[in-house]
Amino acid sequence: MCSTDAVKHVSDTALWVATYRAWESAREDAVFKDELAKLLVGDRGQAIATTMPYRKLMAWVLVVRTSAIDGLIRRAIDSGADTVVNLGAGLDTRPYRMALPESLRWVEVDFPGIIQYKNNMLAREKTVCQLQRLETDLSDPGARRAAIESSCDSAHKAVIVTEGVLPYLSPEEVAALSDELLAQSKIAYWIQDYRQAGRGTALKKLTKRLKDAPLQFIVEDWLEFFLNRGWQIGEITYTHDESKRIGRNPPFVFPQSLVYMAKFLASKRLREKTIRENGYVMFEKSLQTSS
Repeated sequence: MCSTDAVKHVSDTALWVATYRAWESAREDAVFKDELAKLLVGDRGQAIATTMPYRKLMAWVLVVRTSAIDGLIRRAIDSGADTVVNLGAGLDTRPYRMALPESLRWVEVDFPGIIQYKNNMLAREKTVCQLQRLETDLSDPGARRAAIESSCDSAHKAVIVTEGVLPYLSPEEVAALSDELLAQSKIAYWIQDYRQAGRGTALKKLTKRLKDAPLQFIVEDWLEFFLNRGWQIGEITYTHDESKRIGRNPPFVFPQSLVYMAKFLASKRLREKTIRENGYVMFEKSLQTSS
């Protein structure tokens, strides 16, 4: 772990986003309680999070994202998933904090440094399900395929989670990952967060701070990218709707909030389009792919 407050590697983003979960967990009205986040992030995570642009906005985004993906995972399990594979798991602690079946198999896949760090820091903590961790560089095609095959080997029905991961991969890497997941017969669902709108002002500013861990997968129509590759939408939760459900309004950020409000008030068509721009999706294999 580096001693400066800059994001030097994509693995540093794990400290960054886990800090927001720690902040949320400290609130009296916390949407979720991630009691281990504070232990994991330490001073380094706090330093990164407090110096990143749009701190309040990003904290809100991460809380809403965590809550929405928690819900999608629960519904995948309710639909028969017996294995969860979290690709690029970072410092996620769902196997410790969520109410999960004891028989559920949960596999975390990430860089060796992240996996070793979690193994050391959480050695004395008890999980609520069966947890396995795999040291893998997801940008290495061979290692990635091997990790996916190993993770799904004993599954009856697996759900893949790539929370906050795909933007750090190139479009070619995302396409290859999509094909690899489609080829695995035991994979039933793929949960992602998505952004339809391309590069906004906030994203451009954030990208400058992430120059050593660049955002690469930024497409105008995120959902269509996967629909064209053999997936279909099983369930979708929009950021706007989840924010309302948990009672967390977005912070005011100039000028982004004014632009959003103008689009929201302009017309019903534009309002609905704006709502659909950001959210969390659980893909399923299309009928043509499954047959």
